[in-house]
Amino acid sequence: MKIGMLPTFLTFLISVECADPPVVAPFSFLKNIKLGEQVRVFCTVRRGDPPFSFSWWKDGERLYVGPHFDIEKIDEYTSRLVIVGVSTYDSGYYTCRVSNAVATDNTTAQMVIEAPPFWKEQPKDTEAVHGQSASLHCGIGGYPRPKITWKKAYGTQSKDFLVVHNEYKKTILENGTLVIDSLKEADEGVYTCEAENGVGEGIQATVRLSVHAPPTVTSVKRRTSAKRGETAVIECEITGEQPLLVSWEKDGTKLTMPFTRFETYEEANGKGVKATLLISNVQRRDQGNYLCSVQNDYGSVKDVTALTVQEPPESPSDVKVISVNSRSAQVIWGAPSGISTSIKQFVIMFWKNSKVSGKLHQVSLTSTETSTLLRDLQPGNEYTVQLLAENDVGRGDPSDPVTFETKEEEPEAPPVDVEVEAADSHTLQISWKPPPTDTWNGQLKGYHVGYKVEGSASQLAYETVIKTNLREEKTLLRNLRPSTRYSVAVNAFNSAGDGPASEEIVTSTLNGDPPQSPEVKVKNVSQTSVTIMWSPRVNSDASVEQYVLEYVDTDQNKQEFHAPGSHKEYCIEGLESGQRYSIRVAAYNMFGRGDFSPSLVVITEGNARVPGYEPIVHETPFYFRLYFVIPVVASVTVILCVIVVAWACLKRAHYIEGRKAQLYVSYQQRLTYVPPSEISRDSRAVDAAYDIPWDVPNGGGSMGRDRSSYVKLKQGQNYV
Repeated sequence: MKIGMLPTFLTFLISVECADPPVVAPFSFLKNIKLGEQVRVFCTVRRGDPPFSFSWWKDGERLYVGPHFDIEKIDEYTSRLVIVGVSTYDSGYYTCRVSNAVATDNTTAQMVIEAPPFWKEQPKDTEAVHGQSASLHCGIGGYPRPKITWKKAYGTQSKDFLVVHNEYKKTILENGTLVIDSLKEADEGVYTCEAENGVGEGIQATVRLSVHAPPTVTSVKRRTSAKRGETAVIECEITGEQPLLVSWEKDGTKLTMPFTRFETYEEANGKGVKATLLISNVQRRDQGNYLCSVQNDYGSVKDVTALTVQEPPESPSDVKVISVNSRSAQVIWGAPSGISTSIKQFVIMFWKNSKVSGKLHQVSLTSTETSTLLRDLQPGNEYTVQLLAENDVGRGDPSDPVTFETKEEEPEAPPVDVEVEAADSHTLQISWKPPPTDTWNGQLKGYHVGYKVEGSASQLAYETVIKTNLREEKTLLRNLRPSTRYSVAVNAFNSAGDGPASEEIVTSTLNGDPPQSPEVKVKNVSQTSVTIMWSPRVNSDASVEQYVLEYVDTDQNKQEFHAPGSHKEYCIEGLESGQRYSIRVAAYNMFGRGDFSPSLVVITEGNARVPGYEPIVHETPFYFRLYFVIPVVASVTVILCVIVVAWACLKRAHYIEGRKAQLYVSYQQRLTYVPPSEISRDSRAVDAAYDIPWDVPNGGGSMGRDRSSYVKLKQGQNYV
C-alpha cells in the first residue's frame, strides 16, 4: 500500500465500524389465498446503514427471477416478491435475507394455500412374489396435509372393506405408501387408498395386489428305500403358480425321459402338483441321491431324496467240500461281501445226483458259522452242494454248485429175482436182477456166482460176471455133473468189496440133453405154399417127440406150427405170391427143446402184390361172394374147432391119467430148457409156444429127477 492512500483506507475502516447492521421488518401473506391468484409480499429494512443486498428463499432453497417468480428491489430499503399463478406447490415457508457490510438479517413467513387432496402419484395394480414384500403407493398432495386411510376388501359388496392398520408385516409410511412384508396368499386382494383434508371432497383409488407363488416343496421324504427287483417310488409334492416345470436328477446327472426302467408323471391338485419318479426292477446301481427340481415364472426350488436299495446278500464265497467219507462230508465257506443288511442265517442245500432227481435237503445255519458236517449220505454217490445267505430282505443267489462223491462201501443187499434152470445135463442157466439201486453204495462192478454140489462140505466155487446195463443178468455154469443137485447163490460187488449173497437155490442138472437142431431143406415152392423137409441129428439121449416150425414174412409177422416127431416134412400153406419168408425148425424131446436150425430164406413164386392195388372182380353168383362165403366158412370152422378141442381134451385126460407125475415132471423139464447157444432166449416164450404133443409115447420110466426136486426148483425161482 502506498503512503498516500493510507488516510483514505483508515477513513473507510472508521466508517465501517460506525455502520449499523440491518434489521428486517416482519412480513406476512394474506389468508385464503386461492389457487391461480397472484401474490405480492414486501421485505423492508427497518434500521441499518445501506447499501443492502436482498435475497428470497423458499423452504431453504433460493428463489430466482423467472416465469413463476418476480423479484424486484423497490428502493434502498425495500424488496418485492411476486408469485404468479399460485399453485399448491407454492405453499411453504418464505424467507427474506438482507445483508450489508456489517451483518445479515432475515425474516420468514408461511404462505398457506388451502387445496383439496390431489394425486401426486396415481396408485397402480401391483404384483409381488410370495414371501417377499410389496409397496402400494398412494402419492397425495393438498393443504392441510390430507389424512390417508388404507382399506382391504374382504367380501363381494362395495362396503365390505376393513381398515388396514399399522401392525405386524403392514406399515403405512409418511408419504401414504402401504408396505406389506412376507407376503402370503391371504394378502392378495383389492385395496383402497382414501385421502381427505377438510378442503373440498376427498379422493380414493382402488388397486389390486396379486401375490404370485414361486415353487415350494411341501412334502418330500429325505430318505426312502426299496427292495432289489421291486419298484422304487420317489414323490415330491409341490405348491406354486402354474405352470410348474419338474425335472429329475440323480447324483448330479439329469434324467432324460424316456429312461430305461425310469418313469415320471405329475398329478395336479388344488395348490400345485405331485411329481412321482418310478424306478422299476430297482438294482443296486440305482442307489443314490435323487433331486426334484421345480421352476415357474417366479422362482425355482430343489429338494433331494436319498434312495437306498435293499437287497439280499451276495453268495457265500470259497465254498469247498473237505474230509469226504462214505456217509459224511464237511463243507466250509467264507462270508459274502457287499451286502446291504446283516445276514440272519446261512442255508445249505445238497442233493444226490442220479438219473431220477434226488431229494433236496436244506439245513439252516447261524450267521456266525463258516462250516458244517453233512451227515446221513449214501456211500459211493455223487452229491451237489450249494450255499446261500439270507437277511431281512430275503435269500440271496446260491453259490456256484460244488460236486463231490462219497467213498464206496460194500453193497447192502443181494441180487433179487434169482432163478436157476437146467439147460442140459452139464449146464445150469442162472438169471437175476441187480439189487435195489440205493443199496449199491457205489458203482457195481459185477457179480460172483457161487455153486457147489448140494450137501458137499467143500466151499462154493465162484464165477465172476461183469455187470452189464441190462435189466436182467444171465450166465451159464458149464461142465457140471449130469443129474446132480447143485446149490447156487449170487452176490454183487463194487470197488469196496462183496455184498451179501442171495439165498441158496438148489437145482438139478438134467440126466439127458435136448436134441440138436435138424438139417432143413426146401422141398417144393409154389405161389401160396412152401414144403420143407428135415432130418434129425442122432446125438441125443431121447427120441424126438415134436417139431416146431417158425416162419417170418417181410413184415416181421411170425407164425408157428407143430408137427409130430415122426414127421420129416411140412407144407406151409396160405402164403402170398412173390413174398420173402424166413423159415427155421427146432426139435423137442423129453429133456426140452433144442436149438433152431439156421433160417432158410424162401421166396414164393409169382409177382408180389402191389400195395393199394385191387384186382378187377367180375360179376359172380351171390353164393361165391365174400359176404356169403365168409359167414358160412366161419360157422363151419367153429363147429370143427369145437369137435377137435373136445377130442383133444378127452385124449389128454387119458394121457395124463396114464403118465401121472412122471409125465408132469417131464413136461416141466422140457418147458424150462434153454439151449446153450441161445442164452438170452426167454424160456417162458417157449412155454407159450408149446402146445399139446402129438406123439408122446405111453409108458413110464425115470426122467432124471423126481417130483420133489421139481417143487424145490419152483420155490427157488420164486425167491425174492
